[in-house]
Amino acid sequence: MRLSVIIPCYNVADTLQRCVQSILMQLPDDSEILLVDDGSTDATGALADALGAEQEPVRVFHKTNGGLSDARNYGIGQSSGEYLMFVDSDDELAPSTIPSVLSYMLQHSQVDVAEFPVRVHYGHESEYLQDFSDEIWSSARKYWLKTEAWEHTYAWNKIYKRQLLQETRFPKGRLFEDIWFWSELLSKQPKVATLSCGLYLYYWNERGITVNADANALQQQLEGLIRAAKLMKTSLFSVHGWRLYRSMMCRQMDICNLSGSPKVKILPCYLHIVVMALYKGNALLRKALQVLRLQQ
Repeated sequence: MRLSVIIPCYNVADTLQRCVQSILMQLPDDSEILLVDDGSTDATGALADALGAEQEPVRVFHKTNGGLSDARNYGIGQSSGEYLMFVDSDDELAPSTIPSVLSYMLQHSQVDVAEFPVRVHYGHESEYLQDFSDEIWSSARKYWLKTEAWEHTYAWNKIYKRQLLQETRFPKGRLFEDIWFWSELLSKQPKVATLSCGLYLYYWNERGITVNADANALQQQLEGLIRAAKLMKTSLFSVHGWRLYRSMMCRQMDICNLSGSPKVKILPCYLHIVVMALYKGNALLRKALQVLRLQQ
């Protein structure tokens, strides 16, 4: 089996068909789609079974609800492909994405994972394109810093060699699990390529965690960023690294605004000031000082 496309499904009866069809229309013959029904309570399970009966490449699995990470991990365990990719069940792949990205990987056998562009918040007024230049990065750390990869840790705009995922799984029970997963993979120093071809259509989801994140969810995101910074040995004073610390500082301020408590000290006080000074934003600097006062 050349490629396994893993799609976790939970109460997505209104979007699953268009998601699967966008993949089937470009799926290579020697490939499979794994629909992992994660204990859905709507018609998702029945729709998945119907798709499996109609389409030979589609394999369907039903399991008790365990969350997105658990469903993805289950799919990895059931998959047979030499290459793996993940697609969320409310998103789509633009035409020719799989053939172009997979062809690149077959032609560049040294590449362990290839990342391709994303149309973020597709169909919403906040939509924007996350694109990349064509490059094979000499080190995972250089890729991490120069592309500011903490801003696009998505699991689904990438095709992975199966071998890369032998010992790495998504963290169960965690929100913003992609940050944990991607930084863990990068710490193993894979050969990463960024491509200008292909396109993932990441739909705006009003029910999604990104839109509805509370203080607890943002706390988990912040903890994931802190862990990623440590795993990738990201210095505040590197050319790009200070931007990661700025992102963490912004998350900490968001947590303060929602909960009234900073929860976690991510940097010594004077470094908070340095980060905000580098950003040259007076409003953010004032908020940073407010956070520091809460920490005293």
